[in-house]
Amino acid sequence: MFKTTDVFKKNDTVEVLDSIMGSSKTTKILEWIDSNPNVKYIYVSPLLKEVEEGGRIHTNLNKVSFETPTNDNGSKSDSFLSLLKEGVNVACTHSLYLGMTSEHFNLIAKHGYTVIIDEEIDVIESFDKYSISDLRWLYDNNIVEISEDDGMVTWVGDRNLINDSHKYYTLLCYCDAKALYAAKRSNSMMVTQLPVRLFECAKRVIILTYMFKGNILDSFLKLKGIKCVPFTEVEVTKKSKSDIRNLVNLLPPNSKLINYPMSSSWYKNKASATNISDVSKYIRNTCVSLKCEATDVAWCVPKDRVVKTSRSNKSLIAPKGYTKTASGDHCYLSAMMRATNLYRHKKVMIHCYDRYPHISVTSYLQDFGVAVDNQVFALSELLQWAWRGCIRDDQPMALAIGSKRMYNLFKEWLEEEN
Repeated sequence: MFKTTDVFKKNDTVEVLDSIMGSSKTTKILEWIDSNPNVKYIYVSPLLKEVEEGGRIHTNLNKVSFETPTNDNGSKSDSFLSLLKEGVNVACTHSLYLGMTSEHFNLIAKHGYTVIIDEEIDVIESFDKYSISDLRWLYDNNIVEISEDDGMVTWVGDRNLINDSHKYYTLLCYCDAKALYAAKRSNSMMVTQLPVRLFECAKRVIILTYMFKGNILDSFLKLKGIKCVPFTEVEVTKKSKSDIRNLVNLLPPNSKLINYPMSSSWYKNKASATNISDVSKYIRNTCVSLKCEATDVAWCVPKDRVVKTSRSNKSLIAPKGYTKTASGDHCYLSAMMRATNLYRHKKVMIHCYDRYPHISVTSYLQDFGVAVDNQVFALSELLQWAWRGCIRDDQPMALAIGSKRMYNLFKEWLEEEN
């Protein structure tokens, strides 16, 4: 929060442009920026390709120019800071925006920047770097304390011997940044939070997204007392569900997968080698039945069931003929992928992952009075992933969904009118 010595009025409102994928949110907001050239902007995208030279933020504007932080003379964070000192328009990635310091915040407030965030950012995440016994030792020895007001974890013990190689150095850093919080129901259920000042320091904050209400960012902002109102200064392209229905060839789970939970915990702790083989076969059989090439296909499961690590001997999902393309590109596409056009040539999208927010995140938010809608979270994640494929260009696309829950959520959404 702003200190009482800060001279700038804090912003307590976020404006949300909530519109379906493919409705030209980004295009329309760039036109709006061009029509308001005297405003100072920070444009935040999840993708480096969108904000670096040659990206849309540079090529689609005529009256407004943006600078992108570089690491040519130090770190990108230092470059970002220098650009803010100059008061120029800045285009950066989510990760760089989330790493700002108080000096960045003060400059954003000083110059009255309008911040535009293209797609939601991860403002709250689970923190599981330490075991329950590690945390219990800290509590039992009065090394850390938890605030009853908001669950913030504070380091109150001796810190003289803790250097960057110490076991608890990472935890100490999060405490010092006022970024570590614990749920009421269990002090071992921890989350990291971004400072709410990310939103408070700007003159205006505009978020471009879809299915905002009830999702994690909505819940976080409610918890912090930030009001959310519609952004109404642009008119997006109307997208009809009937048009989408005509484009999607929706394929259900098969008789085996329909009984599998397919959640992250199931894949991690319970799925047998046979189960994993069944998922691989589902992906392959879908591709074969559609007579498609590997280059036409993208599929998703949890990453730890695709990438082998030295610590694990778990069976991996590797559908024969559909793990890589002839050029060596992976057919696997992370379930968290969004906002990119790099996969717009994919004609077959196969989703085999039942999505839920992390239990530590939902527990913390619920314990302090706000709830995340698990159905909204799952559906929005599925839609963002599926719309990486060719349907974003209004081209026919096959969408196979291996999880019964995810299939039903999508089918219900597809059958609803706008």
